[in-house]
Amino acid sequence: MMISAQQACIIVLELHEGSTRDGHPERFVIQFCERSADGDYWIIRCNTEDCVVHGRTEYCYVGVNAYLVEVNTGALETVASCFSVEEYLQDKKDLDVAAGRSYILTPSFSRENQDAVINLRKKLACSYPDSFALLVGPGRQWFTGKRRHIEEVQRLLAREGIATSIELHAELQGAINIGPETWHFDAVLKALSKRRINLCEVGQ
Repeated sequence: MMISAQQACIIVLELHEGSTRDGHPERFVIQFCERSADGDYWIIRCNTEDCVVHGRTEYCYVGVNAYLVEVNTGALETVASCFSVEEYLQDKKDLDVAAGRSYILTPSFSRENQDAVINLRKKLACSYPDSFALLVGPGRQWFTGKRRHIEEVQRLLAREGIATSIELHAELQGAINIGPETWHFDAVLKALSKRRINLCEVGQ
């Protein structure tokens, strides 16, 4: 039996039952409730009655973006304010697809592609042997992390003529873990240089 919007809202409100502020009971009310794009969750936002109804922002609770109630089970999850609901749900889907494996960004060209190798070498300001190390064996595992972060890095590299692929691997072999800090090309280049240096140190 599917959880209705009303039932989902009750689940969220029950979470706040017994809440107090300065020793006095505090009532919470629903601000927003709608189904997620894929229909799997109710997306619900709630806050104190003083904030929502009476506009007293000093009574607003922060730290939570939204609550998710799974439509089929009623399971409740909390989305922190540092994430959008869309990002949170995308990460969940990507983890399900990965099934315990890791997302890896790898070059989609080999050392035989002379133009691509020359471009990579110039961007990294390194020797040909150092470039080759990033194109063979474990060295092809450049970055790992959340798929959406890797996709952003892939776009940044593509703009610089560096073609890559996103693969799923059961084992990590030295790939650099990246996050939202790699939002511009210089940061990506620094991370890739770190991967290159690590490979050179292993080869010594």
